[in-house]
Amino acid sequence: MILRSAADNITCIGAVFSMQHCYLYGLDAFLNALELKYGKRTVDIHLWTSRFIDPDIVLIKLAISLFAFSENTCFNSSNILNDLINPINILEIQNKYAEVTWKYLLHRYGHYHAVQRFLNLILWLSSINILRIHAQTLIPHLNDIDSLVEQTELTLILDDVDQIIETH
Repeated sequence: MILRSAADNITCIGAVFSMQHCYLYGLDAFLNALELKYGKRTVDIHLWTSRFIDPDIVLIKLAISLFAFSENTCFNSSNILNDLINPINILEIQNKYAEVTWKYLLHRYGHYHAVQRFLNLILWLSSINILRIHAQTLIPHLNDIDSLVEQTELTLILDDVDQIIETH
């Protein structure tokens, strides 16, 4: 379940960042193709979400790392906590990433601007969560996530098999 959640989170945050960074939101042909596959509501949420992206690439990388470990999928799965080995470990990872992010902001921008950027980061992550929840209602997105998780699991299994063969 953690792999599925991380894949879902990362695809949403990565898509918004990549589209903004590559100026795809300004291309009508791209937006039309996105709308054909996912619908107008999805494009509207994407455009709204992109407004909160910080131009600092280091901050974005930290945000992606922070959001990857967000276990807030309880909206869609009532047994999420049963699937985790130890939910406290996930919270500790999130806390460490939040601390690193805050320390980076303080060092780079000073207290006043660090607070502004951290609040904007929270807005961005909250808007990404709205996009993620919406995306979980879209069959093409669910199929993409299923495929990504299956490929990742297969790769992990093959890596384990390689390690077993190497040790024997």
